[in-house]
Amino acid sequence: MVKSISSKVALSATPIGLLNALLYTFFLQFLTGIPKPSYLKEINAVDALRVFSSEIFSYPFWLQDLSHFPLFFLYAWLWLRYIGPINLRKMWVRKNFLILTICLGYSVLNELTQFFIPMRFPSIGDLVMNLFGAMSAIFTHTWYCSKVIVADQLNSMP
Repeated sequence: MVKSISSKVALSATPIGLLNALLYTFFLQFLTGIPKPSYLKEINAVDALRVFSSEIFSYPFWLQDLSHFPLFFLYAWLWLRYIGPINLRKMWVRKNFLILTICLGYSVLNELTQFFIPMRFPSIGDLVMNLFGAMSAIFTHTWYCSKVIVADQLNSMP
């Protein structure tokens, strides 16, 4: 019987996985560190940065808040992929707690840095959406691992 991708290949800690997670972390920090367009206009910032900022802030406020969910879902998913599969029989609580701690720590740090960005402010609502996205990724990843690991074990049986 031909095996599909095994859980060891599909879900394993690799340097590329770490690089993906770190690059996405820097991307999120860059994205959330952009001041509002009015401030950039006030300081005569480069036109490209003003246009980029205008595009980011052109969405309704409620949609900007909702965007935290998929951004942090992907953030948590990339870190989960880096740490490897979650075996439901052992260490799944420890790995999930580690990822939740990483996501919570980064969420708080990310919101606090907005104190230092002109015309931006930290928000409890953003923090809640960040955690909701991260927890959804954790539940989805745990479910996914259970399906892939069980399927892999069934495929490896004689």
